[in-house]
Amino acid sequence: MKYHPNTSNVQKRAAEWIARLHADDCTDRDRDHFLRWLHSDRRHATVFEHLTDLWEMGGGVVLPHAAAVRPKERAHRFTRRHALACLGAGGLLLTPLSRYAHAKRVLETGAGGLRSVTLAGQTRCQLDTNTRLVLSDGRPAVLEKGQVVLSTEVVAHISARDVDLHLPVHTTADIRIDPGCTDVTAIRGRVFLHDPRLPRDGTWINPGQRLRIFRNGRMDVDTPDLDELLSWRSGRLIFRNRSLRDVIAEINRYTPREIVLAAPALADRRLSGVYYVAQGDSFLQMLPRLLPVRLVPVTEGFKIVPV
Repeated sequence: MKYHPNTSNVQKRAAEWIARLHADDCTDRDRDHFLRWLHSDRRHATVFEHLTDLWEMGGGVVLPHAAAVRPKERAHRFTRRHALACLGAGGLLLTPLSRYAHAKRVLETGAGGLRSVTLAGQTRCQLDTNTRLVLSDGRPAVLEKGQVVLSTEVVAHISARDVDLHLPVHTTADIRIDPGCTDVTAIRGRVFLHDPRLPRDGTWINPGQRLRIFRNGRMDVDTPDLDELLSWRSGRLIFRNRSLRDVIAEINRYTPREIVLAAPALADRRLSGVYYVAQGDSFLQMLPRLLPVRLVPVTEGFKIVPV
């Protein structure tokens, strides 16, 4: 590839980004800024791709003899400076850069969507409706919204809001973010959690236990019905003696058409049943047979009103 003189600044900036992406204190914000720079000009991607090819073809950079007599930590920092200096002269860098071109991978579902992904053949991620899971090289996964079941055969780490989770080998856990709380349920194996509101060393939850951390600081441990809790994985929602208020709130997660409960006197009435996500409004159509209500279509969806 032939470079024109006006590409020298692009090369220099690309080199700076390479050094920044390799820094131990590189942040998600840095990576976001890098991606914006990458896509802001067609030349940026072209130069970056070329340098990536050089990086991947090279076997590494041979360091000056002075680096050999320095402490290991200082040599590590020197290598980055050396790589940056060599780049302008066509030098090769240290390790493959291609993973930084896709430093983040986002797994996401919309309303009513379910998704299952196996990572490296060792960790299975099952995403519920309206879920966003961000995977970053060398960093814990981040659940930004929704609900996910992780089944891992290796040690795994994930964070949800302020909660950091450690999943040992052969562990399965359900993690869910709601507006008012974050729920973590250990399904197979024990799960370790660290949160600023927990004891300094964190806490373990045992199989079958759920730790609920509320936004107001309150925490509860219970043992939920796992069949009901995990029924969404098969495209169903199982309700066992749940209030109408809770049932409607849960169904609203799976439909783009909002359901408004305008029958406050019936909000605490208990219901049991099964809602099939693929069948849309079928469960709602049954409500008038179970309770003294009727469904009123509105622009955004349905309103449930008393008869």
